[in-house]
Amino acid sequence: MKIFKWLVALLVTLALAACGGGGGNPGTVAGVAGETTAVVSSFGYQLSKNVLTNSGADSTLLTVTALDSSNNPVPGAKVVVSPDTGIYTPDATETDAKGVVTGRLAINPNDKSDRNITSVITVGGKTVTVVVPVTGSQISLALVPATPAPGSPVSLDVKVTDVNGAVIPNVDVVLSGTLGFSGNVKMGTNGAKTVALATAPSAVGTYTVEANGSGVKAVKTVQVVSAAGAIPDVTDAISAASLAAVPNTIAPNVSGSTTNRSSLRAVFQNANNQAIQNVRVRFEILPPELGSGEQISTGTTVTYSDSKGEAFAEYIAGTRSSPTNGVRIRACYGRTDAEIAGSACPESQILRTTLTVAASPLSITLGDDNTMEAGNNGLTYIKDFDVAVADSAGYAISGAVLSVSVDIPKYRKAAAYNSTFDQEKWCDNEDVNRNGSIDVSPANEDVNGNGKLEPRKADVVVYFAGSNKTDESGRARVKVEWAQNFATWLKYKVKVTTSVAGSEGTVDKEFQTQFLKEDEENGAFRIPQYGYVLNCSSSY
Repeated sequence: MKIFKWLVALLVTLALAACGGGGGNPGTVAGVAGETTAVVSSFGYQLSKNVLTNSGADSTLLTVTALDSSNNPVPGAKVVVSPDTGIYTPDATETDAKGVVTGRLAINPNDKSDRNITSVITVGGKTVTVVVPVTGSQISLALVPATPAPGSPVSLDVKVTDVNGAVIPNVDVVLSGTLGFSGNVKMGTNGAKTVALATAPSAVGTYTVEANGSGVKAVKTVQVVSAAGAIPDVTDAISAASLAAVPNTIAPNVSGSTTNRSSLRAVFQNANNQAIQNVRVRFEILPPELGSGEQISTGTTVTYSDSKGEAFAEYIAGTRSSPTNGVRIRACYGRTDAEIAGSACPESQILRTTLTVAASPLSITLGDDNTMEAGNNGLTYIKDFDVAVADSAGYAISGAVLSVSVDIPKYRKAAAYNSTFDQEKWCDNEDVNRNGSIDVSPANEDVNGNGKLEPRKADVVVYFAGSNKTDESGRARVKVEWAQNFATWLKYKVKVTTSVAGSEGTVDKEFQTQFLKEDEENGAFRIPQYGYVLNCSSSY
């Protein structure tokens, strides 16, 4: 009997152990070294935004929360997010103490097409599929001439841009439609392409041009007409009209190229904010023109607003840069052909905008502060200068290679370092041609006759504090150094130049050597360095 009772007790003990001691949590599994991790029964997710634009800088915050069977958070759960075309950047790979993990979902910067990014979220063996649309691609179509005659040649400007109007390069666009354009056309690095059609249809009528690319479709209606006046006049009153250039800063083109362009877009609406079709528009460059190849893609021809109330053209840069907002564009518009016939452009029917053609560092600024420092164990003074390089639009130019030099145009003669202006004499640098040698023809350069040139070239030196290239902010630092004894006795000129894409920027400024206040009582500069007689011909 005792043996039987012992066996029963043993079996009960084993049964309890198998059940986790008679209690336990069926929602946990064994972990490492006796730790347990709750089983994920479900999970939820949340997006900070449900749609992404294709600007390249847009993203959505994905928050995933893991839950157990009691809807309590599960910490330490592994989360995997697998997008098909986008990029997911996790903040962590496992849920935190609150059962939460976050990360950002963004588009691949090499793919700005409109599409759906499909992501599979996996947590604890369970999966959910999330779809985030990408939008923003636009295709603009500009026909030249806007209303071709039957059988006449036609050209089509195609341009693909993102939500901000920035070009999307190297996109394949498929052309079709009843006008006659067809086939695949690859956009250039400027996101644009001009396509020619040898002959328009021979019959008068309404035709279409269709363009499919970057996940969107554009359709343009074209009227083939045999004579002026075939396009219906506009009967609506134009209550709102605007003109924009995007982008408003472009680079110059190299000779023979038309790559760098700005899209000109005029928009017309009535009092109910409805688009007005068939508004006549002529785009023009106002004087003073840059010349050198700049042009409007539609030339002097008139274009017509489409069903969206929009009329397009392209400003094509020439080889020259402009001042900031130095390119002035106007759009003359009318409701009938007669209103803007020839060169007519009524003042009340003009839209204006400006843009800048800039790529080279046309501006350099040399800045300083009111401080100096001692150098070479107190034997010299060092003055720092800030060099800023920008193009004519004010954008910082990084990586611009700089050249710096210092000249000493004048030296000072006086009885004391602190002599007033009526007790001093500033003399011109004797080395007129700066060749370092005493020339006697056409005139003897040794004006004071002491057998040497005053001042010496090495009395002031200049050098870069680091690289001779501008950094990401378009800046670099230059140091000018002189020995303590030359303080107050010299005027020096710092000159900085740079050249990018054949355009040169230059700046120079003149300064006087100074000293640190704490050296005034016993500084070496207290002794005249070039004489005290107020006559440049004297060596005394």
